[in-house]
Amino acid sequence: MSNYKNFNRHEVYTSEMMGLQSKIMRKIDEAAFEQKKSFSNSLSNMMYGLYDGYLYSDLLPEAETFGLDQDTINGIKGLIKAIEMHIALYGETQTQH
Repeated sequence: MSNYKNFNRHEVYTSEMMGLQSKIMRKIDEAAFEQKKSFSNSLSNMMYGLYDGYLYSDLLPEAETFGLDQDTINGIKGLIKAIEMHIALYGETQTQH
């Protein structure tokens, strides 16, 4: 069993969700810089995976241990909830590149 679910980002994401994800990515980069962590960390990789339609099962636990503020964690939770609702309604789908 894989550690991710597939979804079609073009069907799920609104322009607001794209903006939120961009904001979250900046927060992750800032936190990584402050903590002297690598910019190519697993949290960043999982977040970039959302752009390609991969929702990793350990995204939220990874984010919660990364040192992000609660607003950023809540943003990630919101993205996950929207994606999981779409998957519950339509099943797993693929993002067309």
